[in-house]
Amino acid sequence: MKYGICFIAAAPLRLSPDNRSEMVSQLLFGELVEILETKEKWLSVRLMHDNYIGWISRGQIIIISDNDFENLNNATKWVSTDLVQVLENKTKNTSFLVSGGSTFYDCNEAGFTLLDDEYVYHGAMNMIKDFDRDLLVNSAMMFLHCPYLWGGRSALGIDCSGLTQLVYKIAGKYILRDASQQATQGEIINLIHEALPGDLLFFDNNEGIINHVGILLDSEHILHAHQKVRIDKIDHQGIFNTEIKKYSHKLRLVKRM
Repeated sequence: MKYGICFIAAAPLRLSPDNRSEMVSQLLFGELVEILETKEKWLSVRLMHDNYIGWISRGQIIIISDNDFENLNNATKWVSTDLVQVLENKTKNTSFLVSGGSTFYDCNEAGFTLLDDEYVYHGAMNMIKDFDRDLLVNSAMMFLHCPYLWGGRSALGIDCSGLTQLVYKIAGKYILRDASQQATQGEIINLIHEALPGDLLFFDNNEGIINHVGILLDSEHILHAHQKVRIDKIDHQGIFNTEIKKYSHKLRLVKRM
């Protein structure tokens, strides 16, 4: 079995092994993958945190041993909670930016060690241990006005389900990647007025296919990624866009994760 770890801020995961292929998701720093197939300079990988499968350029992850994978997979995991912040490699005397939702391992006050290199993160982080609902709304608001990007999972570009997945990861809970997948999780809330801040709202198209998700901020407002991460009005019909003065998305389902 072969495994890898992402060592850059955001690595594109593509539908097929081609730089021109659709980006379906992204790996963030520290996220682990299982390597399923090799094709020239491309690797077919399965992301360990959500089982998502896609193709990544071989040079954008580091292949690790089974022993290193087991140690990291079983380690206490931490997640960066700042939108963007500096990660410093003390061993190599280099620094680079990482996005909120990046994964660190066995952290202490001074930082952490990863594959023999010493790192210091110059921002806030949270242990992925106990799910904290109180972090959801504040974490979601952090992404306000970030640009929309199909397949994106970072502050520089994010899609609707990438946003909700990251918000929940920062709060200490892993959920699946796509809106239709996330809709299969959690507990159904029958009436929107019974929903709590942080609950997920799902929307469908004319064919009844769930194709959009957002996070409830309060009884009347939703935060979601649509052209950009924005706040709109929400009711039992769906999302009401006050700029165009009409409903933009039809409510299908409310879930509590």
